[in-house]
Amino acid sequence: MTSNWIRHLADVRMTDVREVGGKAAGIGELFAAGARVPGGVVLPANVAAMTPEQRQRLLAVAVDELGAGPFAGRSSGVVEDGLERSFAGMFETVLDVDAGGLQAAADRVLASADAARAAAYEPVDGARLAVIVQCMVSPLAAGVVLTADPITGDRGTVVVNAVRGLGDRLVSGAAVGDEWVVRGEDVDARRLPEQAIDRDQALEIAAEARRIAHIRGMPQDIEWAIDTEGTLWILQARPMTALPPDVSWVPAARGAYHRSFRFGEWIGEPVTPLFESWLLLDLEIGLHAWLKQELGQGAPLPHHVIVNGWYFYSLNWISPGSMLRSLPSIVWHVARQPRAAAGVIPSTVRHSFPIMERRWRADLQPRYRAAVTAAAERVEVIPVSELPGLINEMAALAGEYYGSVVALAGAAYKMEINLAKFYRKHLEPALGGSHLPLLAGIEAPSDPEPHAVVSLDWWHTSGRQAGSPSGTAAHGRAVAGRQAAEAAAREALASSPRRLRDFESMLADGQHLVSIREEQVREWTLPWPVMRRAVVRIGESLVSRGLLESADDVFFLYRDEVMGALDGGELPSATSVHSRRTQREEQARLVPPMAIGKWNPMLKRFLESYPAMFGARPSDHAIVSGVPASPGIASGTVRTIRGPHEFDQLQPGEVLVAPFTAPAWTPLFTRAAAVVTDVGSAAAHASIVAREYGIPAVVGCGDATARLRTGMHVTVDGTTGNVEPAAG
Repeated sequence: MTSNWIRHLADVRMTDVREVGGKAAGIGELFAAGARVPGGVVLPANVAAMTPEQRQRLLAVAVDELGAGPFAGRSSGVVEDGLERSFAGMFETVLDVDAGGLQAAADRVLASADAARAAAYEPVDGARLAVIVQCMVSPLAAGVVLTADPITGDRGTVVVNAVRGLGDRLVSGAAVGDEWVVRGEDVDARRLPEQAIDRDQALEIAAEARRIAHIRGMPQDIEWAIDTEGTLWILQARPMTALPPDVSWVPAARGAYHRSFRFGEWIGEPVTPLFESWLLLDLEIGLHAWLKQELGQGAPLPHHVIVNGWYFYSLNWISPGSMLRSLPSIVWHVARQPRAAAGVIPSTVRHSFPIMERRWRADLQPRYRAAVTAAAERVEVIPVSELPGLINEMAALAGEYYGSVVALAGAAYKMEINLAKFYRKHLEPALGGSHLPLLAGIEAPSDPEPHAVVSLDWWHTSGRQAGSPSGTAAHGRAVAGRQAAEAAAREALASSPRRLRDFESMLADGQHLVSIREEQVREWTLPWPVMRRAVVRIGESLVSRGLLESADDVFFLYRDEVMGALDGGELPSATSVHSRRTQREEQARLVPPMAIGKWNPMLKRFLESYPAMFGARPSDHAIVSGVPASPGIASGTVRTIRGPHEFDQLQPGEVLVAPFTAPAWTPLFTRAAAVVTDVGSAAAHASIVAREYGIPAVVGCGDATARLRTGMHVTVDGTTGNVEPAAG
């Protein structure tokens, strides 16, 4: 080297970071690891203090060393690309610069140390910023590869993002790019708007990234490029910062478990200990007792598992072994009441639901209302020792009531599948669109009632959480859209009387079940305020005995701890209760998978085919996809809302992105342009209410609240089930 001020990137190491900066030192380590890296040099970290003439002389040396160009000018801060902060994208990068433009490029890189975006991240002294001059690669494709999933933290997953040409469009956020997910030798193309690379190239990039991460001993964020000859180049690498914890999602019990099924549709956060160990268990027991009694359907234990604080409902009752064990009981029930048992088959559900509806109205509904009214009169006056009995009574009855919800909501789901299939076969070729408008505008949403819940977890208070829905105009538009869709369908089927009769029958049943299902769901949580008040009274009694610091702490105890304390026993220390609160807050930041455990082929096929049953269509541009739940297309700014403390943040015209919604969330639908949820089905609250307000909805996306960040501009297509970057 002809100057002591310039060093080849291949010669520097992390021990030189104070002289050459973190990025240059990292590139030097890539050379040492045997990666194919474009040649380059680095001007030292005090280059900003030099005169323009001194910098010009150093840049001339760089040209002598590297050739005529073109070059890339990059920053290399002393604190950049470190373990605690990466400063990714905070400083200027200037690409495709010829020898004559190096001086101006270096000045732009140095000036970025004082830019507002860098200062907002952390003030950086320009004298601590080195400048890299690197030979340009002329890429056919470029991008970023992450050796751990940045959403879930899974260290066994490699995520490859790619665009055509230079990668600065991807790094700057101007383009979404392709996304490939690589697990071992399994490759999944999650999104392909650019078609920049193929499967084999994704595997090659992932393999090289894993090799580099192994050598460097930690997950890496690596920029790469593939040139016109098909050669893979590694441009730079930095440690992945702010990565979620590396946790296991393997259930303690064998079998298949899902986060968005039955009670899971009402839970979008880690559960509190008392809810999981008391109310949730009793609800499941009551539900499965009802299913056994009415349908002969058994269910092996456990009914659920908790992994890292998150609830997963068991689907092991669908396994061949469990179904075989239940077969004698099911056959007996079919023989005893064939019309009631017919509802397990979608094509015959129209024969079963009227029976279930009559039973609900004649017996369970009035009995439920009367029991809750009686419990509300007792909850404030009975001794504390009798409160657990009152809670048990309400929980058992709520579990039984949910059996009727499952029966009728399940009927609604099956009827919708039948209608969707009919529409795709006989109406879509002529009319386009989907069946969804036919099930919209059925019943105007009402104000949340005092028992409306934010979440199934009784830790949350019930009742009204935001302003009045006042969505009369929006509902009116949904009604008009439904009537227009009905008229178009009837006209298209006029030449086939038989098909028209089938359509009218399915339509009438499907629309009827929409209103029944919403009535049931609104009423199901009637006992929640009573049960919560009983729990708080227990907490207050434990506070009076000095066993708890606040009554609210009782929700972070387990059922056996509460019962033991009521019998005169001791409780965990205040520190233990506090640690449970802290642990739940930490678990709330995790992004759980939708499904865990070992899935048999039948269940796996069902899970994969579920969105398509309602008209979902793959999109190469989708950021997230899910179940199409309410028709239409709307664009807007994302607003992620996780609970009632954030309800007032949603602005009119924004896209509501939430873990799930429940009746107390209804007023938000009057402000939202569209709704996207992590969990939920075509029969979930978000689906039904969005249809009534005539706004698009996509539900059951799994990780929408992690991938769709507040401020992003997206387009929600509630007919195809996709959320894509908004045009422009």
